[in-house]
Amino acid sequence: MKIYDLYWFIGTFLVVYLFYLFHYVIGKKKKYNPDKVPQELLYLIRKYKLDMKEINYKKVMNQIGLICAFDIAFTSTFMFMFVKKIYFSILIGAVMLVPLIIITFDLLGRYYKKKGIDNNGNKKD
Repeated sequence: MKIYDLYWFIGTFLVVYLFYLFHYVIGKKKKYNPDKVPQELLYLIRKYKLDMKEINYKKVMNQIGLICAFDIAFTSTFMFMFVKKIYFSILIGAVMLVPLIIITFDLLGRYYKKKGIDNNGNKKD
């Protein structure tokens, strides 16, 4: 790994994270609105049956932003380091990004499932 690969990772991470930060955390959407939920949060709510009354909206959107920024930065850095042809880069990047997103969102969903309250009213201590 060369130093410009690290710069690429940090730069990509910061650009994607700052987008999420300004759009969802600092931006217009300051409170949870069931009609205007980002797809990432909707996935977590439906799959893990999370009760958003017990979870801080800004905190979960900040964590989603960190996860998405990591996923995209890791995938783009991997493609930048090892794959030189653009067509293979896009194909391998798409194949690599989907499982990475599923794994990282699964970890976040399990964290909130253990910490929070599910929709059935069962509180986890």
